[in-house]
Amino acid sequence: MPHVNFIMNEIPSIYIYFLIIGLSAFFSALAMPRVIVIAKRKRLFDLPDNKRKIHKEVIPNLGGIGIFFTSMIIASVFIQGEQTGWWHYMVAANLILFLVGIKDDIITLTPGKKFFAQILASVIIVFFADIRLQSLHGIFGVYELPYWISIAFSILGCIFVTNAFNLIDGIDGLAGSISVLAVTSLGICLALLDNINAAYFAFALAGSIIGFLRYNLAPAKIFMGDSGALYIGFSISVLCILFCNSFTEGSLLARAIHSPSASLIIALAILFIPIFDSFRVFITRIAKGKHPFHADKTHLHHYLLDMGFSHSRTVTILVTANLIIICITLMIQDYNPNIAIMAILVITYTLFLILYYMRKNRLAKNEEMIRNVLNTNTSGDARKFKDGGSNKLSSSDLNQNAQIVIPRIAPDGGH
Repeated sequence: MPHVNFIMNEIPSIYIYFLIIGLSAFFSALAMPRVIVIAKRKRLFDLPDNKRKIHKEVIPNLGGIGIFFTSMIIASVFIQGEQTGWWHYMVAANLILFLVGIKDDIITLTPGKKFFAQILASVIIVFFADIRLQSLHGIFGVYELPYWISIAFSILGCIFVTNAFNLIDGIDGLAGSISVLAVTSLGICLALLDNINAAYFAFALAGSIIGFLRYNLAPAKIFMGDSGALYIGFSISVLCILFCNSFTEGSLLARAIHSPSASLIIALAILFIPIFDSFRVFITRIAKGKHPFHADKTHLHHYLLDMGFSHSRTVTILVTANLIIICITLMIQDYNPNIAIMAILVITYTLFLILYYMRKNRLAKNEEMIRNVLNTNTSGDARKFKDGGSNKLSSSDLNQNAQIVIPRIAPDGGH
């Protein structure tokens, strides 16, 4: 080990980060075809049901296997030094979520059991590893958090972010693409804050997701499943806390992010699409008297699919929107943090309302078009039947009907 440490200390950090990403992407991409073959042989599929699934073919949903093992092994090889105690807890917590996710992907678990696993993993990280958000740095007038409030707030935060990433895993490539943006951004920030071991893990996770995306972008050959979504979401929540706690005024990152409160807002911006989408959907469902985890078609990717965008275009739009939010946050970070958060929310909700009414108008036009075609066919069939002709639709009628495409979209966390 001393020899390895000497070599790693002699190599510039930037090259080690590139090496980690490259190795993780390579081995993850190498593992996915084998996972697909084994899943097909054992008939371990995400089956279409014509109700809550988008895909029409049987697709393996065990991509989380390649992501988990690749990132964990690569990160464990590079993580070193005295400040590694948190890593043992990280492995234990993520192993719990991974195993529960695998079981859910194969035989389906109740939401209560998955929720219990998330609580257990969060307690391990927050209470035993002592990775918790200790201050809000003046946001909403709150500074240092009392110990038990810090524990409870951090556990709830980990659970919420974990579920947020699970819920956006609804179309090909979306959860993976948003995750790559998040972990890469956090990895860069942690590296500039000299939290090297956390950066190693972030880049290993980024590389493993990149290797997976090669087979998950539309048309997807494999899904990450709950085993991947829970693992990725939880890991990102922990990396965000490590990023906020690692911020120091004299670091290289301080040239771009100027204060501890700004680091917290930047962390929220990095997670903005999954957090905003999940929070909005939860509030909407509760307001309608429904369970917050009740499956429906009100996520942002559902709205964009209803607008006629393809899976690939929808992913591009949402990733670009997340990047824009990060850039806007960097530009307004020196304002009062509460004003900065309100400005971001106003901009986001304005764009969402535009999307909402555009979708509403499009669906109304589609409904009117369908009604007109059905009325035309009904009156035409009646005339044919009255004249003694066949009551079957003609080929031209079928062609006319075929031009109306009704998108089939999946509710929460399902393709």
